[in-house]
Amino acid sequence: NEDEALRHTLRAVNASVAAARRRGGEERARLVAEATAAAKVTAEAAATRIEAEEMKRVVEQDRAALEAEKASMEKAHTFQNSTIVLSVGGHRFETSRQTLTSVSGTYLASMFSGRFPLTPNAEGAYFIDRDGRHFHYILNFLRDPVERYKLSSDLTEGQREELMVELEYFGLLDRMLPYQAQERVGQSLLRRACLDGTRRALETAVAQARVLVFELGSTTPFLRERFQDLRWVITERVVNGSPV
Repeated sequence: NEDEALRHTLRAVNASVAAARRRGGEERARLVAEATAAAKVTAEAAATRIEAEEMKRVVEQDRAALEAEKASMEKAHTFQNSTIVLSVGGHRFETSRQTLTSVSGTYLASMFSGRFPLTPNAEGAYFIDRDGRHFHYILNFLRDPVERYKLSSDLTEGQREELMVELEYFGLLDRMLPYQAQERVGQSLLRRACLDGTRRALETAVAQARVLVFELGSTTPFLRERFQDLRWVITERVVNGSPV
């Protein structure tokens, strides 16, 4: 009959609609999955590209730094092995960077360390505005820096004083003449004794001058720790008639 046919048709239509919806949902899920996968691939590709570009930038930066360091080392090598001409107060000296930097912590070692840009004058010399009359003593010491430097006895007292001024300026006074201050104290003690004129005063002054500098090591038992390994000197101060 007609009602039965209508119901059958309606059920068929509903089934078709449900099937179509099911297929539509599956298709939508598939499209979403494909879009998600594509987006993930795109993101990974972008990340890979960014990482590759960053690696390339780092490699180029390292290469540039290496080239700069290589150029700097070549320049330093050339500078170190080439002859250096100094003009010290108009006096010309020829030496090497190795000599000028042989004693660390000095004016010349700092000047020619390579940390500071230096420009020679028109004659190719590096000018130092100091008295150059005694500068050869400094160069001779730097060429062979020994613990106890023997200063020429031909120097007058005035020349010695001039040299000491230059040594102090270049930071070499304690290295070249380490006991200069104590030597002066000794001379002062002896002069006072000569003015006194007595044998006792002379003997005392000589004994004091002989012990102007003495050292105490870390094994000295009666000293506190903060007084260990110090160098002690006798000064020009006088307490109860004796220097301290």
